Order: sequence, then structure tokens, then C-alpha cells
Amino acid sequence: MSDLTDDVETIASVGGYEDADDVLEDALGELLRRRPNLRLSLAIEKYRHGSVSLNRAAELADVSTEAFKDELASRGIHRTAGFLDDDDRDRMLDGFNG
Repeated sequence: MSDLTDDVETIASVGGYEDADDVLEDALGELLRRRPNLRLSLAIEKYRHGSVSLNRAAELADVSTEAFKDELASRGIHRTAGFLDDDDRDRMLDGFNG
């Protein structure tokens, strides 16, 4: 086991955490709180990969939806309008249906 893994497990046991995952979640939350630009970049990547909606990404970035749209534009990231053609809609529905 690495020293880092040992440290995280020790913090979990002495710090009142349920497990190491809770320690990492807390640490990541603190990192993102202290580094808003990193939080914004994470939200943008989640949005680009389709794992969150535009509104959810703005919420994660702790900015307004309009500010998030402006940030996307300034980075040259194009937004989808939310309308799918028939083929894309069918593919998306097939993904939901398994």
C-alpha cells in the first residue's frame, strides 16, 4: 500500500469518516471550493462529455447559466441547442432502453 493510501485510511478511521471514499470526497470538495477555476474546468468537461446538462454544469461551477454560456463561448466550445435529428434521438432512446 502507498503512503497516500495509508494516510487516507488513517484519516478515515480517526476523523469520523465512514470510509476512505468519504475522505476523498471531502478532500475533493475542499479543493474545488478553494480553486474556482478548477471547479469551472471540471464542470465544462462534464458538460462537454454529456454527463451533465448546461444548467447542472453551471450549478457545479457555481456560476449563472448565462455566465457559463459565456465561458463556453470564450473557450470556443459550441453548445447543442437541445434538438436531435431522428437518428440521434433513436440512438439516445436505444441507450436508455438498454
